[in-house]
Amino acid sequence: MGKKVYRIGVVKYTDHASLNRIEAGIKTGLDQLSEKHGIRLDYAGLVFDGQADTERMKQIGRKLADEKVDLVISIATPPTVAMKSILEEKKIRMLFRAVSDPISAKVVDSMERPGLYVTGTSDSLDGAELAGVMRSVMPDIKKAGLLYNKEEFSSKMPIEEAKAFLTAAGVEWVEATPARKEQVKAAAEELIAKGVQAVLTPTDNTIMSAELEISPVFTKAGIPQFTGSHAFTINGAFMGLGSYYKDSDLLFMRLVEELLIEGKSPIDMPVVRNPHSFAAINNQVCDALQFDRELLKSSIAELGMDTRFLDSQEEFDEDSDL
Repeated sequence: MGKKVYRIGVVKYTDHASLNRIEAGIKTGLDQLSEKHGIRLDYAGLVFDGQADTERMKQIGRKLADEKVDLVISIATPPTVAMKSILEEKKIRMLFRAVSDPISAKVVDSMERPGLYVTGTSDSLDGAELAGVMRSVMPDIKKAGLLYNKEEFSSKMPIEEAKAFLTAAGVEWVEATPARKEQVKAAAEELIAKGVQAVLTPTDNTIMSAELEISPVFTKAGIPQFTGSHAFTINGAFMGLGSYYKDSDLLFMRLVEELLIEGKSPIDMPVVRNPHSFAAINNQVCDALQFDRELLKSSIAELGMDTRFLDSQEEFDEDSDL
C-alpha cells in the first residue's frame, strides 16, 4: 500500500531575501515531516510567487481551491488576506507565516481561537521595542524618521507602538510613507532632508524590496536605520531585530503536524508568536557610522537581547556562535 499523500500549496507575497528564506525552510520542513511520518507532503508544482500583485494572488488562491489541495501555506500578510475567503468558501485550510498583525488584517477571529480554516505563526514586531533599541543605542536622539508603507498590515501596529514610545520619550518623529518600491528612495531622501538622526522601519515588504538601493543613501548621510528584520541588515541597513529562522521553522512545522497528522482544527490551534531575540548589526555600516561595537553589545544586552555582527549580503549562519 502506498504512502498517504497530502497536496500542499505554498504562496509567497513577492521575491525578497526574507520571504525566500521562509519558503526554503517550509520546503525543507515538509520533506523532513514526510520522512518522519512515512507520508508524502507533496508541493511539486504548487509553489507560487504572488509578485506583489493582489489579483494574481487571488487567482492563485482560486487555482489551489480548484485543485482541492489539502493545505495552503501563505507567506506574508497580502497573500493570506487575498486568499482567505476564497479558500474558506471551499473549506480548504490555510496556515500562514510572517503575518505580523493577523487581527488587524482580519485574518483571524482571535489569537487564541483563530477560525475554522486558518491559523499560523506571527512575526509581530513590537514597535516600542524597536524604538527602545534605537534610543538605548542613541540616548541623545532628538528626531527620528519613520519609513514604511501605510497600506501594509505588518507595519500598522508596530508604527503606532513606535510613535507612542517616541512621543512619551520626548523624541520628535516624522514619517515618509511610500506606497511602491519606486517611491522608496525619494521617501528616504525626504527624511534625510527633514534632519532625522535615525530611521525606524518595521517588517515592511515595500521598504525591504528597495533596501539595497536606500541603505547606502542612509549610510552616506550618517543616519543609522533600525529595522524589524535581520534580512534588512544583510541588505545594508544598520540594524535589524530578528528571530532565528530555524526556531520559527520548527514552530511552524509543529502546526503542520497538528493539522495534518494529528487531525486538529485550526480553531483549536492558537496563533504562535515567533520570538525576537537578537539584534543583527551590519559590519560595514557600523564602521562607516563609527559606532563602538562593545558599547553597542552592552546597550543591547541591557535589553535582554543577543547581538550578531553580519556582513552585507552574508548568508545568515543560524548555527554559529553569537
